[in-house]
Amino acid sequence: MSLRKVATVIAIVLFCVYLLWWLWLDLTLPPDSSMHHLYSYSYGILAGYGGVLGFIIANKYGGFKSAVGKSLIFFSFGLFCQFLGQYTYAAQSWVFHIENAYPSWGEIFFFASVPSYILGVWYIGKAAGSGVSLKLLKFKLISIIFPLIMVAVSYYFFINGQSMDGQSQIAIFLNFFYPIGEAAFVSLAILAYLLSSNVLGGVMKRRVIFILFSLVFQYVADSLFLYRTIQGTWYQADFSEFMFAMSYALMTLAFLDFSSVFGELKDKN
Repeated sequence: MSLRKVATVIAIVLFCVYLLWWLWLDLTLPPDSSMHHLYSYSYGILAGYGGVLGFIIANKYGGFKSAVGKSLIFFSFGLFCQFLGQYTYAAQSWVFHIENAYPSWGEIFFFASVPSYILGVWYIGKAAGSGVSLKLLKFKLISIIFPLIMVAVSYYFFINGQSMDGQSQIAIFLNFFYPIGEAAFVSLAILAYLLSSNVLGGVMKRRVIFILFSLVFQYVADSLFLYRTIQGTWYQADFSEFMFAMSYALMTLAFLDFSSVFGELKDKN
């Protein structure tokens, strides 16, 4: 069995473990159980594993020497920041016994992941040939209007009307930054898919949509986490955390999918 297949099996097994674990917790145990805490502290390993794999695979494409390599580096950095952010929160809980201390030092890494994902989407769009489509007027209009709609929808559902009383200025800033920033990278990913031409013979289409799904899951997870945190209803290992685990697994599999077509993409990039 090749190293890529071994890495894929490990990623799938890890995700299945956390899927079954979450179902067991949701169906059988109260939200404040120690197993909920352990789940919340540990599933970030999916992001760490995926981030390391992404850096390795990006190196196959020449790293910063190619658009695909740059895209994978930025996505991998963003994913690894999710890992670091999560374990910073976990360490704070273990050492200082403070649960969900939002915002905390972990936000440095979560904050960094947003512009990193945006850069990743930008370069994957270039690799997929979206720049060719943007030469057409109708696509130029779509590229401006669509992100604005996404940001407006995100603001309406996750920010508008939410009480910010008693929150620090940093928390208020992050409450605006996360939904809007994530709406930006999701909308750009959708645009990258819609605008992708056949510059690479269609090879990039599936890879773009794989990345897109992982970003959509993370956007939903972050928005749900933020909303429940503001409302005071969030608990460890809730549905938002399962969605995070799903997004990490999807991005990891997307990286491995890039590895499987390295030769074909290298010839056409």
